[in-house]
Amino acid sequence: MNFSLSHLLKALPEKDRQRAVAVLLILLAVSLWTWNLAPALKTWREVPPQLMQLELQTQGLKAMQVQAQVLQKSPRMTSADAAVALQRNATEILGSAGRLQMDGARATLTLQGVTPDALAQFLGSARTQAQALPVEAHLQKFSSAAPKANELWRGTLIFNLPGG
Repeated sequence: MNFSLSHLLKALPEKDRQRAVAVLLILLAVSLWTWNLAPALKTWREVPPQLMQLELQTQGLKAMQVQAQVLQKSPRMTSADAAVALQRNATEILGSAGRLQMDGARATLTLQGVTPDALAQFLGSARTQAQALPVEAHLQKFSSAAPKANELWRGTLIFNLPGG
């Protein structure tokens, strides 16, 4: 017995044959949509935002590369100069919310109620101006009791100073 689609269709009455062809065309259209057109349209919609995100990441990486090159070209500081710069930055940026203790080529910064912006600014200046590298961090985020309940940070940061 040799059954083929064309033999089956020829054996059907005309009305049933038209229905079968219509069902086959619908199945073909659904299959074409499901496995070919829908994935292509989904990709077409998703690619531009992904490209934008990748471009932003690339720009961020290039900015970090420039910063790393600047840091590599800057002269190495002595541990004493780095300690002075770190202390100056802690006083200017953190005020009374940060207390810095020096121990040779290590510095321990104790924080009490520091805003995220001030902490980020201090960490950036510690890296660029004092060439200090954070090696350990024990930080906690909490909300202040003030009416606007800002998020603040407390804890300790330990830095290695250059030349140590």
